[in-house]
Amino acid sequence: MGISVQGLLTALAVFLAGAAQAEPVTLKLATGAQDSTIWAKQTQAYVQKVDELSGGQVKIEIFYAGQLGSMGDTLTSALSGRIDMWSGSLPILSGIVPELDTMMFPFMFDSDEQTVCAVPRLTATAQKAAGRKFHLLTFAPVEHQAMVGSEPLLSPGLLKGKKVRSAPSSSSINFFQSIGATPLPLPAEDTPSAASTHLVDAVNFGLTYAMASGLTETLPVYTRADVLFSLGAVIVSPRSWAKLDDQQKAALTDALSVMEFGAKLQEILAFEKAMSDRLTQAGGTIVHLTPDQQKLWEDAARATWDKSLSELKGDATGFFETIQQAKADCGS
Repeated sequence: MGISVQGLLTALAVFLAGAAQAEPVTLKLATGAQDSTIWAKQTQAYVQKVDELSGGQVKIEIFYAGQLGSMGDTLTSALSGRIDMWSGSLPILSGIVPELDTMMFPFMFDSDEQTVCAVPRLTATAQKAAGRKFHLLTFAPVEHQAMVGSEPLLSPGLLKGKKVRSAPSSSSINFFQSIGATPLPLPAEDTPSAASTHLVDAVNFGLTYAMASGLTETLPVYTRADVLFSLGAVIVSPRSWAKLDDQQKAALTDALSVMEFGAKLQEILAFEKAMSDRLTQAGGTIVHLTPDQQKLWEDAARATWDKSLSELKGDATGFFETIQQAKADCGS
């Protein structure tokens, strides 16, 4: 029995379509988030969206905080290709791309509204700075980082002579040194035990992480001196990115629609409010600063910007200027 030309063409088209379709992939994503937090839920929403947009061709397996090592350990693994994706804090990532540290200067942004507007505008510049070290998918809000201690910290002078856990970035270290404190840039995962053994007297942390990690059981006073707005990033290992086809890359990129910065920040702030209520119910204290007290913190922090900028490698000055332009375009 003969086969028509049309039948041969149809069969050939089906064969070629099947051959062109890449094999399904499963990517390992290491996140610094604990699985009970709002950041974990946001990561899960992204993973589900990637699965949906890829038609099941891209699966992402999430490994939460500590499962594959510290954020620094997992970033090293991502850069070498042993882990496919990494989601963690910008101070850790700035060890690879120093220009990113300028985004984490204390009191860099004037308001949440300015942060929401300005940070996404910096993505393309950050991708250029990263070059081939990794593929930056997006920045993400984390939370305000204030001061956790055993007593209210109404002014930076109260930290003179104290041991303070700082973010592992030069700008954070410079700030705490400038006010007479001894900064200890400990990994976030190690901080609660350091506090319980009195290795540190105070901690620059966000409230949600402080509560989720158990830190507030040792240091129950949270002073809203919002020294910095903590940012995170989602990256893909350069080796893993190179192995993906265009459709798979598009799924990872297009799924960022569920990671819209402003919407994610609102979810985080709502979760933070719940954590604040839980802390006070457990006998802890939330301390709010007066405008004059807040200005003491801001002035002390911004006085260290020039020093921090001069110490950073790469085109830190150019990146800093890009941030200032984004802020000016967005207003306060």
